[in-house]
Amino acid sequence: MVESGGHHVELVSYCPERHGALVASWLHQPHVSRWWGDPKKAAQELSVPPAGGGEAIIAADGAPVGYVRWQTPSRSDLDAAGLFDVPDDVTDIDIAIGETDYLGQGIGTRALVVLRERLVEGGTAMIILATSVANTRAVRAYEKAGFSRRRTFIDTDGGEYWLLTFEFPPA
Repeated sequence: MVESGGHHVELVSYCPERHGALVASWLHQPHVSRWWGDPKKAAQELSVPPAGGGEAIIAADGAPVGYVRWQTPSRSDLDAAGLFDVPDDVTDIDIAIGETDYLGQGIGTRALVVLRERLVEGGTAMIILATSVANTRAVRAYEKAGFSRRRTFIDTDGGEYWLLTFEFPPA
């Protein structure tokens, strides 16, 4: 657990039966669906457990406020996005703060730091995040959490995205 703008931030184990409806409701929030796309499609994708990773609820002062998921993308998924230079053993993170009242308070950044530290302790050498180049709020949060802009790419949905990375040990 860490402090963020006066909030205690922690990652709580995700339980589909307990948290699924809440995460689905967040996917319908305009500030989430703008970046995650069609809520029904996103919910369907989240219904499949992440390959080689996990899921957690982001809690601020004990209240669920967001969702984070990490996985090892397949080589074919990386190649389809044009990420030929990304190694096979990379961990990819998806994150969303679902509760509007908690946006802009550093909670996502702190959640990423907690997860990043867990992944590095577990032996992960490279972590990636991708977000639309237009999602400047997310880019700032990711950079505050220690990620660096590596390059842009065109995602399978046709949009231009930033690829941000964290490497351990640093390159």
